Amino acid sequence: MEYISVEFAIFAPEMAVDIPYVSGLTTTFFIAVNLVFAAVRWFHMCRPYDKDPDYYYPGRRIATLVSLSALLLIPYAWNPYPPVHWLIVKAYFLPAELFFLTIMLLSYFGNVMQWEKWKRPALWAGVPGLAGLILVPTLAGLFQRWGIGSIPLANTVVLCLGGLMTLVCLWAVRTVLHWSRRVDDEEYSNPHDFPQVFARKNVYRMLVTLAFIWVAALSDSRAVMALLQLYMSGLSVLLLIGILPPQRQRIEKQDVPAEPEPAEEETASSTEFYNRTLSESKALTILSAISEVVVEQQAFLEPHLTIQDVADRAGYNRTYIAGLFKTELGGFFHFINTLRLEYADKYQKEHPDATLSEIISESGFASRTTYYTVKARLQKEAGNS
Repeated sequence: MEYISVEFAIFAPEMAVDIPYVSGLTTTFFIAVNLVFAAVRWFHMCRPYDKDPDYYYPGRRIATLVSLSALLLIPYAWNPYPPVHWLIVKAYFLPAELFFLTIMLLSYFGNVMQWEKWKRPALWAGVPGLAGLILVPTLAGLFQRWGIGSIPLANTVVLCLGGLMTLVCLWAVRTVLHWSRRVDDEEYSNPHDFPQVFARKNVYRMLVTLAFIWVAALSDSRAVMALLQLYMSGLSVLLLIGILPPQRQRIEKQDVPAEPEPAEEETASSTEFYNRTLSESKALTILSAISEVVVEQQAFLEPHLTIQDVADRAGYNRTYIAGLFKTELGGFFHFINTLRLEYADKYQKEHPDATLSEIISESGFASRTTYYTVKARLQKEAGNS
């Protein structure tokens, strides 16, 4: 088999750079960064958050496994010249890396949303994702040994599988953005239970990475691929720094409902449908049950109260509860936190010597930051109305 050696001059013909060799070095660096990421992600958790890793570090195991997948690039790092080894790199970043990015995104935010069904689409996404990484280079190497010119065909297959994974990747991005918008539309009473800013940052990074991966794949250039690997190495470092301190905040762990309803059922259309099917007497009955749970039992004093919690305790369908909060009570977030602010004012009057931290804690706010965030948001809503 004839190896490929690519050289080009940067400043002068005598100053040539062996691009495959440089590309192999960047692959080695990429592997090293991912191994460090995997080790830190698996063995290190900040205290006291290590006592509840499933809440504070969702998707930690998946992130570790994804980082370890960089070991599959060792053949190219060891010898970057054979065409089959170059094909492994292309198949790793397209479509396999798109699969890895997808399951990392879904595993983290799917666990945050308590949506176990993310595993099913992730499993199906693994078919084109891992097929491109494992089967295509293997078959190309075998066919080439048998004298069949299969490398161009294998490249085409990689691009086709990459196209399928791109669709899956975009679906995952859309899903996480939908969850992020649902936080705005009344999913949690504590804005820090869903790391909204972190979600949007990761979505935008994922879209930029997706575009960069396609540029590298279509250019078929080792130099561009080397730049991609340096970019993704830097991205891994930034992500690691970003997720070491937990992106979620809470005071204590709340009980999780045994069988939460899937996120897809809570759409605007379904909420409108259920509201239309509710009779006036039925709606009043459910509103009475909501008032019993939230106001009389003072569930609003629980820092991490969710619509699902209210639905479970009231004994009614979550979509009915969400719809009535939205149409009759001004929205879940607004209603719960208005009660908290009113309680805080009342508590301050009844306990004039109480500190601000005590007032915030007693009124159901998860932290001082949450208190100021909520107060500013409600004041803004009042000003816009």
